[in-house]
Amino acid sequence: MTLLPDNPPEGFRRIDFDRDRADATFNTHIGTLYAKRGAKGSSDEFVMGFRVQAHMCNPVGGLHGGMMMTVADLVGTMGGGTLAGLRKFLPTVSMTFDFVAPAGVGDWVEGRPELVRVTRSLLFTNIYLTVGEQKILRASSIAKIPSGEGPAFGKARLVREPAAG
Repeated sequence: MTLLPDNPPEGFRRIDFDRDRADATFNTHIGTLYAKRGAKGSSDEFVMGFRVQAHMCNPVGGLHGGMMMTVADLVGTMGGGTLAGLRKFLPTVSMTFDFVAPAGVGDWVEGRPELVRVTRSLLFTNIYLTVGEQKILRASSIAKIPSGEGPAFGKARLVREPAAG
């Protein structure tokens, strides 16, 4: 399998989902994901991104809907949690998806959360995946906010050294 270089835009850092784990988790198997943090309250406060690789596509060469849904789920929980100031694992309760446009091999896809509402026990977010200015997916997410301290988002962290490739 030939991989294209990811070449993430300036400011993106690779997300290390499996730090110190003996075995890789699902998030690592889907492909390398990146995140960047911008100014609080800006549309770039939390952005997740990835380069579309051939193994992420369906048989006709478009980004697979399952990949888009997985990334939207992560953007909703990790990104929405970040916007809400929550530093714990937020399990997804419900999501809806609208596939708006295709993406193809080589495209750089970005996902941004929009905080809709936070209650004592639930986090509501809208999520958009885009290629440039083109929206390719719109999603709505509800995540459970566990009571008490609870575990953090696994062992995921942003890698501090510059992204390779």
